[in-house]
Amino acid sequence: MKTELTLTDIPIENAYEGYLWWSDQPKPEVYLNDKPIRLPEEGDNPFVIEGNLWCKDSETSYLIRFVDGKYMIYKFEMKDVAPQLVTVHKYLPNRINGIEKLVFKEVWREQAAPSCMGFNVLKPAFIAFVGFKK
Repeated sequence: MKTELTLTDIPIENAYEGYLWWSDQPKPEVYLNDKPIRLPEEGDNPFVIEGNLWCKDSETSYLIRFVDGKYMIYKFEMKDVAPQLVTVHKYLPNRINGIEKLVFKEVWREQAAPSCMGFNVLKPAFIAFVGFKK
């Protein structure tokens, strides 16, 4: 399930694997479940340009983007997603040393398709960050 949030909705006390790319830094700050995350206040400078955080305990992914002066934050809950409705994607990281790949899960939803004689088809619902391949 996908939910739109604000920065204060992200629980900072959880352990996260992922990264936050601050506006004043040449590369992202990496988290490997080893330190608490720090998030800016709305309107702070420097700000987070982009971030992906994965909480393995709650099976929750957070996507953070700063677009046109505003944060766009999404929460993806993966706990109840059926494995047969998931496609795993692995991408090369940009400026993240020691990380081989970024791992994402694309979730598909079954929907009726009138153009397919009433049969259900799978359509992409969302794609969520689920950690690193080290």
